[in-house]
Amino acid sequence: MRFRRRPGVAPLGPSRAITAALAAVAATTLIVACSSGSSSSPASGGTSTGSASTTAETPIGVDLTYNNTAFWAAYINYETQYAKQLHIKMIGPLLAGNNANVQNTQIETLVNEGAKAIVVNPETATSLGPAISYAAKHGVQLISVDTIVGVGHVYMVVRASNLQYGLDACAAMSSKFKSGYVHDLERDLTSSHGADRTNAFNDCMAKNAPNVHILKDPTNWITATAVTDAQNAVNAYGSQLKGIYSQWSSPDTGIIPLLKSKGLTGKVLLVSDDGVPFEMCDISQGTLTASQSQPANLYAYWALKYAQDAANGVKLAAGQPGGGAPTLAMVSFGGTSNLGDPIVPPFVTKSAQTLQVTPVDGLSGAVATTPVTNASLWGNVYGNAHGGVCSSS
Repeated sequence: MRFRRRPGVAPLGPSRAITAALAAVAATTLIVACSSGSSSSPASGGTSTGSASTTAETPIGVDLTYNNTAFWAAYINYETQYAKQLHIKMIGPLLAGNNANVQNTQIETLVNEGAKAIVVNPETATSLGPAISYAAKHGVQLISVDTIVGVGHVYMVVRASNLQYGLDACAAMSSKFKSGYVHDLERDLTSSHGADRTNAFNDCMAKNAPNVHILKDPTNWITATAVTDAQNAVNAYGSQLKGIYSQWSSPDTGIIPLLKSKGLTGKVLLVSDDGVPFEMCDISQGTLTASQSQPANLYAYWALKYAQDAANGVKLAAGQPGGGAPTLAMVSFGGTSNLGDPIVPPFVTKSAQTLQVTPVDGLSGAVATTPVTNASLWGNVYGNAHGGVCSSS
């Protein structure tokens, strides 16, 4: 998840219920973490992954690529709290600073320091090969957070379903218009994040609004490129442009003023992804239609829970109940497959809605949105702990 830093219902199946249950506790947890450092017990909300409860602390290593965004700062706070509740002794988090070689070396260090399993946010899907090999020789397994691993075996991949991201964006748009143009500001299509969001969005729009023309612009994570592309689309298509899907949040900061300057606020639906504090502000003010909230709390809890399971020798398989997803599933990248928990994330709108689309890519066609007023959303929790979600929007 790479976005520009700005400081700042009815459930859809069992995974939405799990999200709500954990998020409710996570809201209290992060506020407490920001103030006093004490902890409260998490509500798992669903099926246990199988490890027995214990008062003995399990040493778990943590290695992250970075911590300089609101999301990863929130994640670390949640992780610290949940480690206490799960009786985990965290070794780390170490920070690799976007350097794959440093990360591989750090994971070797964590193994040598006695970590029984390691939670890692990989620099890339294919950068962990040496670390995976070294850990495996010492009987230590890795749990990957937010990134599919395309080289070697890991115990679990914990990340939001990016296919769900694309379907949710489609549901918000196809429920409002059936003709005209929609602009898809694609991320890096060589990454699983960008490919999944794009493919699900395209598939869903083709089934549910086949007369809508999709304008596709690959942005490769460059905010300035995305904003320029949006400006070109607005100038070229005017009122025929019915929606813009920005696959990450940073371009919002340029697109929202653009739409306002053209008198198109509220007329062009704008959907983005991340769930950062300023998106919560923009949804409340009506300048952003919806945002997919990448759940920092669920990432932190389930990554640690699976690490504990790995350390305790728990065997898991595709088809078993997931933590954040209805079921565990195999996820693949670059010819490598690993077991994953594709979390169903909250889809945030100004008020709660129930949307229905013809499903694609094995997803449910029912989309229940979460109102932006929900205090347990990580963007609200983090924003309110740092001066308010609108403090710099």
